[in-house]
Amino acid sequence: MIKHFSHNDLDGYSCVLLAQLAYGPNEVSFDNCSYEDINEKVSLYITNKDYLNYEHCYITDISITKDLAETIQSLIDTTDSDLSASHFQLIDHHLSATALEVFPWCQVRIQDEAGIKCSGTSLFFDYLKTHASSKLLLNPLTAAYVEKVRRLDTWDWQPLGDLEAKQLNDLFSILGNERFMTYWWERLQTDEGSFTFDETQQLLLEIRQNEIDKYIEARNEEIIEKTILGYKAGIVFANRFQSELGNKLGELHPELDFIAMINVGGGVSCRTVKDNVNLATDITEVFGGGGHAKAAGMPVPPSIRELVINTLFHLTEENKAK
Repeated sequence: MIKHFSHNDLDGYSCVLLAQLAYGPNEVSFDNCSYEDINEKVSLYITNKDYLNYEHCYITDISITKDLAETIQSLIDTTDSDLSASHFQLIDHHLSATALEVFPWCQVRIQDEAGIKCSGTSLFFDYLKTHASSKLLLNPLTAAYVEKVRRLDTWDWQPLGDLEAKQLNDLFSILGNERFMTYWWERLQTDEGSFTFDETQQLLLEIRQNEIDKYIEARNEEIIEKTILGYKAGIVFANRFQSELGNKLGELHPELDFIAMINVGGGVSCRTVKDNVNLATDITEVFGGGGHAKAAGMPVPPSIRELVINTLFHLTEENKAK
């Protein structure tokens, strides 16, 4: 059995899909995580000694803290430990994960030798092709799918004009993760043709794009400008279409250095279209988050959510009791 912790976006779920193709869906137990809960879940996996029930544990498209990685390494180095050196494999492409490269079981790569930006899915695909035996990984459609995810996650789809890559993420949102995973699992087992969407999917994607356009227009009217750590930020409250929203607002407002989209229940996503701003190192890591230079995020702690509720409803310790 394989244990798999992965990010909860398209790139993260696609890593799980590849693991299922490589080992079989019944052989993979997976948890798709956010940055808010990844460390807790991996810590419990270690504390409860769940690793005794699995041959390998993969952590893909998301990283853990260096302190937790050091804890894992200490267990591996302990002579009487039940944890083997080959049990864990962390594979990530986020700039904020580079501190983990000191551990032999952590592979962090931002771009390949040719300068092409990596995604979690593309890195895991390369890893599995040399560490797992499955003819499904050799399916040309599987390789095409992996490249679409890479282009989407790195935003390479835009300069390459690959609308299908962007639409793949839209389809992920429309179907939901379970239906999306089931659909692609079945298709990649039987279909060796080209990457296409059927007529029904194309209609759904057209409707979704109209919805996205209207959402961006509405949020653009609500943008609030603030200076954060010396940078001019455009702030909106948004819980949908954040990648496309952030990039479009950045294009519409060249006077702003970056866009921050607040979802109080989910976190803050940041986007920039400027080359002189590194969101991961300059902004989100300061507030406990991470990510890439042009796309990054950070959590909204429970204490902040509580503060929002108390402020909105004028709650104090005195009137809470009334």
